[in-house]
Amino acid sequence: MTSEAQVTDYLRQHPLPDMSDQISVQRDPADFPGQRFRVSSGAVQCILKCYDPVALEAARRETAGLQLGGNMGLAPALLRADESGATLGGPIVISEAPTGEPLGTAHMSDEEVQGWLFLLLTLHHLPAEAAPMASSMSPDAMTWWQRSQASWEACKAAYTAGRYHPLMETLTKLHAIVGARIEARRDLWSNVLRRPCHGNPVPASLLKTGSRLMLTEWEGFGQGDPAMEFARAAGLAALSGDLDANQYVRFVADYLNGMRDTPDTTLEERIQVFASVLPLGFCFVMMSVLAEDKQATADERDARLAQIERALTWIHDTLGVELGDTEMLVAPLA
Repeated sequence: MTSEAQVTDYLRQHPLPDMSDQISVQRDPADFPGQRFRVSSGAVQCILKCYDPVALEAARRETAGLQLGGNMGLAPALLRADESGATLGGPIVISEAPTGEPLGTAHMSDEEVQGWLFLLLTLHHLPAEAAPMASSMSPDAMTWWQRSQASWEACKAAYTAGRYHPLMETLTKLHAIVGARIEARRDLWSNVLRRPCHGNPVPASLLKTGSRLMLTEWEGFGQGDPAMEFARAAGLAALSGDLDANQYVRFVADYLNGMRDTPDTTLEERIQVFASVLPLGFCFVMMSVLAEDKQATADERDARLAQIERALTWIHDTLGVELGDTEMLVAPLA
């Protein structure tokens, strides 16, 4: 594992402009394949990411995303990209660390939702050639569904006790319905007009700095389906409680209205299809987390249970599948 002292030595050997002799390095949690450090030195406040050697493509995607987004004011500025990794053992990406508050920790205001909408519409209006590689996100609903099977298998292995049978029987039925729906609509993705996509523009990737928002965490950047990106981000925000029901409906309507000048004739239908199946994959992931995270607090477990129940209600509303009392179904997970 790379230490703070090693990062300091690297920056002394390869200083950024305006750095002072005094360098402060603090390790931050990392949700990418590598390590994250917050650096302060003179006028320089930055984030240094040291990627694992096997994650070179993710480092390249983030470099490209920060270059594009930083030049357009959508992202922090890229300060350095070092694929060799020098003495730190993996590709390095350094970006500025603007002062501000990260979102994704509380319910979003209407003003914040509009700022988020502006970022997505700006990015999704750019030509495909603005992104030199494919995004890491699923290119279509079928690929997303195939990726979701690992979480489903984990659920089946974890929830075998008798008290879980009603819930697992319901999820098995929904698994078949969603799989059939995705198969029936897979042609929607046969000729998708790819656009530059952030990769994971959820509220947790938004930073509020002054009166505007910017997107961080660009390691999934590349050409992708804007419908998949938008439907996933909006759906996860609603399921997690960042958006309420009315905000979600307005957000979708405003996005579609803002994309009407593009020649993407199936955009709205792709959003509708993916938004209708996303909650089941979300259920699988949340249930897997519940089974694995033995250190979760009671409040954390309650929040995840509420999200699972919200997802099941969403499935009932969008697919018209009768599930019975969702609160009773979810209760054994507590």
